[in-house]
Amino acid sequence: MKTYYKFWILCLALVLGTGCKKGLDIAPASELSDSFLLTKKGATALLNGVYADGQFIADAGVNRIYVEEAVTDVLVNYRGALNIDVLPFQSFNWLPTAPFLSQFYSKNYTTIRDANILLSNIPNNPELSADEKKLMTAEARFLRGLAYYYLYGWFGPVPMITKPFTSATDDFNVPKAEETELLNFIESELIASANDLPGTIITTGKATKGAALGVLTKFYLQTKNWQKATATAKQVMDMNIYKLQTDYVALFDRANKGNPEMIFVYPALNKIGFGNVWTANALPPQYPTTVFNTATQVCMPLAFYKTFAAADKRRNLILTSYTSTTGALIDLTTGVEYQNPRSLKYPTDPAADERHHGNDFPLIRYADILLSRAEALVQEGAVTQEAVDLLNMVHTRAGLTAFTLTDLPDKNTFITALVKERGWEFYSEGKRREDLLRNGLFLKNATDRGLPAKDFQVRFPFPQSEVDANKKLVQNTGY
Repeated sequence: MKTYYKFWILCLALVLGTGCKKGLDIAPASELSDSFLLTKKGATALLNGVYADGQFIADAGVNRIYVEEAVTDVLVNYRGALNIDVLPFQSFNWLPTAPFLSQFYSKNYTTIRDANILLSNIPNNPELSADEKKLMTAEARFLRGLAYYYLYGWFGPVPMITKPFTSATDDFNVPKAEETELLNFIESELIASANDLPGTIITTGKATKGAALGVLTKFYLQTKNWQKATATAKQVMDMNIYKLQTDYVALFDRANKGNPEMIFVYPALNKIGFGNVWTANALPPQYPTTVFNTATQVCMPLAFYKTFAAADKRRNLILTSYTSTTGALIDLTTGVEYQNPRSLKYPTDPAADERHHGNDFPLIRYADILLSRAEALVQEGAVTQEAVDLLNMVHTRAGLTAFTLTDLPDKNTFITALVKERGWEFYSEGKRREDLLRNGLFLKNATDRGLPAKDFQVRFPFPQSEVDANKKLVQNTGY
C-alpha cells in the first residue's frame, strides 16, 4: 500500500499534462524545457503525467461508464446535476456539443500528446540506462495505444498524431486517419509494449505485459479478428499469474485491492479528485450511510435486474430495498423513476473523502479474458467443449448451474448466452455498449426499449469544438 500511495502522490505533485492539473499551477508538458525532459527526473515526472492523463478516475471515471452504459439497457439516471449530461445518451438524442464527448476526446489526446513528447525525448536522455529507456518506452506506447483504442471505440477513425508538435508553424489541422492505418498502429503499439513490459505488477496501476495483452485481446475482439483474439487471450492465461476470485461480492471491495483477477485497473484513493465516485451517485435518498450521498440517482433499470436468475450471487451487489433514515421501508423495484435497483458494485469505503471512495475501477479482469476467448473460439469456428468450459468458469462462480454442449448446440445459442453472461458479469464496468456493438445488437437493444436509435449512432460525433478548431476534421456521418 505504501508503494501504491507514493505513486499517486508523485502523480499529484508531478502531473505535467492537463489531465489532473485542475486547481494546480503546473505547466503542461509541451511548455517544459528540453533540458529538464532530458533528465531522469524529468522523464520520470512526464511518464507519471502520462499515467495521470490517462486515468479514468473521479468524475472522469464514472462519466466514461455512464456514457458506455446509459446508451444500453443496464443504466438509467434520474435527477441530480448529472442528469442534464446523461439524459441525451439514455434517450439517444446526443449532439456534438455534449460535454462528456469533449471530456473523453480531449483527455485521450492529452495522454497521446504527452506520450509523444516523452517518446521523442527518451532516446537522447543521457541519464537513463538502456533498461530504463526500454521500460519507459513500453509504458508510453501502451498508454498511447490504449488512448487510441478508446478513441476508435467511440468515434471510429480519428486523427493519428504520433510525434509532438515542435513549432508554432506546425499544421495542427490533422484529418482522420485511414481506418486500416489506425488499426495497424494500435495493434503495433500494444504488441510492442507487451514484448517489453514486466510480467508482474510492481506498482498498482502501472502497465504490465498482462495489461497490454489484455487490451490487445479486447482490441482483436472488437475488430472481429477472432483467431488473434483466441491466441492472445491464451497468452494471458498461460502467464499463470491471474485467476478468478471465488467471492464475486468481495472482488470490488477496497479491502481486496490488487487481487489476482484484476489485470489492469485505474487505481483510486479515498482522496478528493482521486477517488471512485460511483457509489455516492448510486445511493438512493435517505439511505442510512455515513458517507456522502448526492442528489444524482444512477439506477439499474428494473427490466435488466429481472434478467438475473434468483440464485445469481452477482445480484448481491444490487440494492432493491432499504429502511430509510426516517424508518420507512423503501422498495426499489417499482420501476417508477428513481425507484429502480441500484448497483452498489463498489462497496462503501468508510474512509471516503466526501464522494471519493478508494475502490479501483477495473479495466481488464481475468473473467473478461476467459469470456473473450470463449466468444472468439465460437465466432471463429463452432461451439466447442473448451468454449463451454470457459463460459462455465464465470457462470458457475455466480452460483449457477453449468451449461452443457447440449444446452448450447450452435453458434447463435452460445453467443446469445454469452452476451447475457457478460451483461450480468460486467454491469457498472463500462463494457455493455461494446459487447452489443460487436454482436450487432446495439441498435436493436435501443429500439426494443422504444428509443429512436439511428444507424449512424453506432459511433459518437466528434466534439463540435474539435471540428471547429481542426479544419481537416470531417464530422462523422449523421451529425
